Amino acid sequence: MAEIRINATGGVKLYDADDSHYAQIIAGTITSNVDAITLGHDVVSIVDNLALTSDSAVLKFGADNDTTLTHTDGTGLTLNSTNKLCFNDASQFVQGSSATVLSIGATDEIDLTATAIDINGTCDISGTFSLGGTNITTTAAEINLIDGGTSRGTTAIADGDGVLINDAGTMRMTTVQTLATYIGGGIDCDADAWQYHLSANLDQNSAAVIDFEGGNGSPYKLGSNVTESGGVITVGTAGWYYVECCLANNGAATDATEVYFRKESSNIGGRILFSNFDDIDYGAKTMSFLIEASANDTFDMYGTGHWFGSNSTVGTTYFMGIRLGA
Repeated sequence: MAEIRINATGGVKLYDADDSHYAQIIAGTITSNVDAITLGHDVVSIVDNLALTSDSAVLKFGADNDTTLTHTDGTGLTLNSTNKLCFNDASQFVQGSSATVLSIGATDEIDLTATAIDINGTCDISGTFSLGGTNITTTAAEINLIDGGTSRGTTAIADGDGVLINDAGTMRMTTVQTLATYIGGGIDCDADAWQYHLSANLDQNSAAVIDFEGGNGSPYKLGSNVTESGGVITVGTAGWYYVECCLANNGAATDATEVYFRKESSNIGGRILFSNFDDIDYGAKTMSFLIEASANDTFDMYGTGHWFGSNSTVGTTYFMGIRLGA
């Protein structure tokens, strides 16, 4: 029969009916001559501390001990298999879902709060990604286009297409038209160009501005940003201009032709000169310039001469220019 014995050391031993098993209490320590002590009650309360003092100690849970928490010496605690450590309910958990993957699950949101969050490794986001409350809606393929190693395509550019610009440290989108205006300074071949030619011969014995319009000239081209008065061209847009003048001499060998190209009524160094032709009475000479101008600057051809005119749309004697850029 079972009995309680008090031994010489002051301990208490509890024996079963055949004396083969006992539990002993000495100075607050419970020991047994078998591997396990079973406390049979719905709730066992332990006041203060519970110590499992052997390495690799295991806490087992469940009627079939399917969930265990094992002491891993020098490391910590290990939850067995793919079991989950749940919070609040089963939908929120930390789980070793495989030997190489740690899963963190939540019903709606995982909130990480720290001064800095350091991610070491690749990052795969399958849902919506937001930054500062703003959803990032671009695709991975679109982001990869920023990579300098991305291959270039031949997609046609059309008005309304966008260009990504670093605007003083802030990335912004602008249109190709805006970019073209900046790079080209708003180049408009129709508006910032002119071409005059003489449609009939013109004699000018005294030095003066060659009046292509008044002197039997024809404005083959006069842009909306350009005006002409008495042979003086006024440009309405600042920028770099290509200017060209061709003079076809219509004088005899003894006649002299000397013409200068001027900006703002000042000679800039270009000159066409015909003199001492001997047996050659006729000829043509051309001069051209790349010159910078401000809005409302003037250009003209100034001098004396005897010039040949033609009704051709590409006159033999002509004065032309076009703005190339800002």
